Amino acid sequence: MPKNHKNKDLLQDGWMTVDEFVDSLIPGLREYLKHNWGNQGDDRLNHPEDLFTNASIYLDVACHVSRDFINCRHVKEH
Repeated sequence: MPKNHKNKDLLQDGWMTVDEFVDSLIPGLREYLKHNWGNQGDDRLNHPEDLFTNASIYLDVACHVSRDFINCRHVKEH
């Protein structure tokens, strides 16, 4: 946690708990994996390596998007 930052400031900047992160991540990841190869049904079997690979791609994209939120919104520029 950055020094000299209050929790309210961190919350404003989008920081979250592990539970909040997982709860936010899972619905999008599930939807991505279900529909990545076209709509072939929820019960279709997939090889674990394919699922891990596609989950990795999803998380790589999420990491790139999250970099847009690096700057603290509560810190005023001089």
